[in-house]
Amino acid sequence: MNWWHRAHATPLTTAVLIATMLLVPLLGGSALPIPSLLAGMSAGIPVALVLPAVPAAFALYALNRVPRIYDTTAVRPVTRYQAGMLAATALPATTLGLGAAYAADSSMSLAAARNLFGYLGAGLIVQYLAGRVYGPLTVALVPVLCALIGLGPGGRPFPWTWPLHEASSPIAAVAAALLFTAGIAAMTLLAPRRDASRPVTA
Repeated sequence: MNWWHRAHATPLTTAVLIATMLLVPLLGGSALPIPSLLAGMSAGIPVALVLPAVPAAFALYALNRVPRIYDTTAVRPVTRYQAGMLAATALPATTLGLGAAYAADSSMSLAAARNLFGYLGAGLIVQYLAGRVYGPLTVALVPVLCALIGLGPGGRPFPWTWPLHEASSPIAAVAAALLFTAGIAAMTLLAPRRDASRPVTA
């Protein structure tokens, strides 16, 4: 168990997550200057909504550090370890998000925690469909694509652009929860499609 944590850099992943969530209230008023192609504006998107992509991508990278052959042939319950690592990532994010929202009287930290779940779920789903290398890349691309084509006239986010919605948005909360749940299920219950489709050789 200790070897698994060291190999997958779980202490560093936790440190990156905590540092990111602590930065969210400090950067709540900052925005990334990403132009919107559909809204006709270039105001950018809040940094706090994009920042959770950093620990999400790092968590996926940490999960993928060990070649898959070692995970599939291990006698230990590796899938339980992986699910536990993601749950351990989600717990401090939720706790820090609630604490920061209460202390700073701002909902931006809650939106950041929500986006962390959604980014992780999207990355896990893409890893299942296309391969492990594409998970962190997906996490990095989701907020950028949402900023480029996810804002309509007047700068209002489309319903499907869940990362840009306010913390009180039920659509965004449901979307992030569904993505996270589907990602966990794909990682723990289903064999990767690339492995499942590979013919068995003698």
